[in-house]
Amino acid sequence: MINILKSILLRYSLVNHNRFLSSSMEFLFEKCWKCQREIDRFECTTHCPCEKNVLLPVKREIDYFRLFHLPKSFELDVNLLTKAFRTKMKLLHPDLFANKSSEDQQYSQDQSSYLNEAYSTLHSPLERALYLLKLENIIFEETTTTLDPDFLMKIMEMNEELADDKTIKHFPTNLAIEIRQEMDSLLKQLSNTLHKMDLPKAKELVGKLNYYTNLDDKIKSLELKHGIL
Repeated sequence: MINILKSILLRYSLVNHNRFLSSSMEFLFEKCWKCQREIDRFECTTHCPCEKNVLLPVKREIDYFRLFHLPKSFELDVNLLTKAFRTKMKLLHPDLFANKSSEDQQYSQDQSSYLNEAYSTLHSPLERALYLLKLENIIFEETTTTLDPDFLMKIMEMNEELADDKTIKHFPTNLAIEIRQEMDSLLKQLSNTLHKMDLPKAKELVGKLNYYTNLDDKIKSLELKHGIL
């Protein structure tokens, strides 16, 4: 009886394992819609490597880092990101497909949109951190993230100081320096925490960085007003 049960469980395990492999292979490999060539979508994120360099439909399962062939890390070379973005956009821009088939035009619009979305996310340290958490199935929500009361009081005081920029006659240099120093410190802590995969701590740091990013946006508005930028 025990041997029969073991046999059944083994068959069940193999069936499910094969199903998993099958679904994984379906994701990894697909046929080009034009030339029917089998392609690896992890390697060919936007184009088929055939002679015609056919544009492929967007596959949103391909994460933003892989889209630009960059390592999945918070520490990112923004110059490399920008270079990769511009190189890809030169091949994807909808204007290049104005006289192509309706499929080519649609795929160009979809790919360009996805590329812009990916670039915008990875270019911003805050959005990049949020995206890395999302890849680990951790969704940040400001209303449900608990932060230290002393920290929140400090943020409130800074916000009050910047509440009405019409009454600020002189640019708050010291406050701007403090905000940006705190941001630099948080970014370093966040990089270290994400590297260690301490996700609860990373989520807390993202919450703090979110507040300081909002403060920095107000500082940038004042810089424009006072002709500093």
